[in-house]
Amino acid sequence: MITNYFRAAAATNFTGIGWRNIVSAVLAITLSFASQISARPALVPPVNEASAVQRQIIICVDGVGFSTIVKMREEGRFKQFRAPSRMISPFPTLTNLAMTEILTPAGANEAVGYEDSFFDVTKNRMRGGILDRLRGDRFLRGTFRELFDYHPSALKSGLGYAAPPLSTYIEALSDLVRLRQKARASRESVFIAYTGATDSLAHLGGEKMVRSFLARLDDTINTIVRDSKKPVAITIFSDHGNHYTKYQRVALKSPLKRAGFRLESRVRDAKSVVLPQFGLVGCGVLFTQESNEARLAETLAKIRGVDFAAYGNDGAVHILSCDGRASITRRGDRYRYESSQGDPLGLKTIARQLVAEGKADAEGFIADADWFASTCDTARPDAVRRVFEGVAHGVSNRANVIVNLEDGYYTGSAALDVFAFLQATHGNAGREQSLGFVMSTEGELPKYLRADDVWKAAGSPRLNKSLRSRDEGK
Repeated sequence: MITNYFRAAAATNFTGIGWRNIVSAVLAITLSFASQISARPALVPPVNEASAVQRQIIICVDGVGFSTIVKMREEGRFKQFRAPSRMISPFPTLTNLAMTEILTPAGANEAVGYEDSFFDVTKNRMRGGILDRLRGDRFLRGTFRELFDYHPSALKSGLGYAAPPLSTYIEALSDLVRLRQKARASRESVFIAYTGATDSLAHLGGEKMVRSFLARLDDTINTIVRDSKKPVAITIFSDHGNHYTKYQRVALKSPLKRAGFRLESRVRDAKSVVLPQFGLVGCGVLFTQESNEARLAETLAKIRGVDFAAYGNDGAVHILSCDGRASITRRGDRYRYESSQGDPLGLKTIARQLVAEGKADAEGFIADADWFASTCDTARPDAVRRVFEGVAHGVSNRANVIVNLEDGYYTGSAALDVFAFLQATHGNAGREQSLGFVMSTEGELPKYLRADDVWKAAGSPRLNKSLRSRDEGK
């Protein structure tokens, strides 16, 4: 059957057809092939609430946004689950940061860097290159990945980029085979699995391919539950969303050079700036001397495609846009947003309303819960806490400046541009990129929850694995 599809592709006359049309033809063939992979089994009814659940299966699907899972349910998929909750990812909306926050209650250590390739501020050099990634002891061991009963190897995940998007989709389908095998073989009361193929599909194949994969995942879940000898509860969640739109690369390097900065692999002097180029994402993390932070942020904020740039100083997080300046300070569980010019995060009206409602103290600090309730439905959900915590804390090797790009702009590895036609990305504080989801066959969930609430929403299960006694850097 596979041979027939490739023959059909070879017989197609591509003369005069653009390469994007060729990609579209490949997608059509791939999706047609995928529909033959498995017939949809009978829908498994929700676990009876009166029965005692004896086994729990938790599945993370990387990069699946709330809006995508809603579309799947409108098609009749995942009907055994209760209504999904909107999961607000931490800022910047990157996997390592989000997964660590989600799994901290389960025993995950603090993330070393924003991504696997990161700048080590102590050693003053980049770490986590391709050779480190291909070593299982460095890719999995000591990271959040080791908590999973099934997590694809770095080599296996890399095969999805061999000839995208076809290779990406085939690699994704193989994930389902291994996930099902592992789930069946496991004797643990809690089985937790991860697939990063969904994020790769979003980037390289677009939402249509992601939704096709999710349909196969729904079939797989139904099969696992149907074959289980014990009552099973299922929880599915994602770490962030993806925004499907047309993208263009933001031009960061030339403006930095004109401003007197020099992009380098390490911080050597006052002109040095390190800009790790991982993936193709909607944000940038930059490292420099502390004395440069304000000037670097000011330079970045003026660049076309930049939404805002942020840095921390004197206990406050400063946010700069092309026409605005603001700061966020924290006192206990209360935050204050002050704008000295313009309104970089679009929160002045909300802040005034909260003050009018008597929810601010004498110095203008407002409870985190009030900020959360008032900003979840905005263009940048939960922006006050997320931006402050993302800049001031986040990972152990914190950036000096974080740049949040507008929707439709990206930065990252120039090498990936050679063969990757970007369909979607994540990283920024915008709504589509920020909103993942959580849904379960057991119990109702709130309309919104944060990443650090996901494990509680899953029932706070105890895993046999714990990483906290290990040194993640080893």
